[in-house]
Amino acid sequence: MPGVVLVALAAACATPTPRVPFGALDGGVDAFLAAHPLAAQQAIRADEVGRTTTASYHVVQVRGAESPHRHATHDLTVLVLRGAGTLTRDSGGVPLRAGDAAVVPRGAMHWFANGGGEAAVALVVFTPPLDAPDSVPVDAR
Repeated sequence: MPGVVLVALAAACATPTPRVPFGALDGGVDAFLAAHPLAAQQAIRADEVGRTTTASYHVVQVRGAESPHRHATHDLTVLVLRGAGTLTRDSGGVPLRAGDAAVVPRGAMHWFANGGGEAAVALVVFTPPLDAPDSVPVDAR
């Protein structure tokens, strides 16, 4: 009987592992981008691909450059999947290419400028989850 109680207690106390449903990416990045194209006139496109109670996950495509901005209530983690460019933050520009990661703390002015002919693609994690627009324009000049 003590073994049953111990197993039941452990099951009751265990925190379920959050599942991030990246089913949208199961066919690979090529298939996802084909199904979610960046239109010719679009500079940026962001598509949510997963969510937990603590974060939301987005595939972001950038052609050209974002406008300088900050996020008042979200930290960002950026993992570049394709392409290259420069992430400018309060402290200056950081070159990024596929495989590189960067962190942008909430409140930090930043923007990404594509450095190639093709759209740059990144997986961007917002913590906490992005539930409303949180991009505050900043005059960087």
